[in-house]
Amino acid sequence: MKSDKLILFIGAVLGLGVLTAAVVVDEFEDGSALDSSGQFIAEAIGAGAGIGAPGLNAPQLPLNAAEGRPQMQQVAIPGLTPFSAAKTERFSGNVTQVAVLGSDIGWGQVHATIVDSNNGVRLISLAPIWFLQNLGCRVAQNDRVTGIAFRFDAPGPGIPLYARIITINGRPCQLRSDEGIALWSNRLGKTP
Repeated sequence: MKSDKLILFIGAVLGLGVLTAAVVVDEFEDGSALDSSGQFIAEAIGAGAGIGAPGLNAPQLPLNAAEGRPQMQQVAIPGLTPFSAAKTERFSGNVTQVAVLGSDIGWGQVHATIVDSNNGVRLISLAPIWFLQNLGCRVAQNDRVTGIAFRFDAPGPGIPLYARIITINGRPCQLRSDEGIALWSNRLGKTP
């Protein structure tokens, strides 16, 4: 027998063995399979099962006094941050400066500085220059722009907003998805 067939045969035998063991164990249960298995898992976790893996050494699950069943509890796992959607902001104003950052290394991200009606200055990150050219959405000094942008970072001087959609002199241009994914990301590294 070849080695690949031998490996498949051993895998099949082990799989059937696990399936048989599960059926045999299930027949000896007295109908409280969920309660006893949940209690077994709670005892194993409380006894230190999974030592060395963060988050698996949770204390034993407390029992629900009314039903005598383990209750689920939320456990904070170090290093994981809950997902929260990025906030969006509306912007509107006249472009005072256009900068293309990173053109010397090939990506050429366009940033526009705008002044709104309250004389507030905002930096808006748009898209790579080639993407804007393909859309026919060129931005220049003194253009009137409006749009919706994501704030991925904490507000501060020099921290840009990332345009989801921008209207340049009345022409709308979609730059990012509703989730903030750059619409040009599937074209990175390819020649436009």
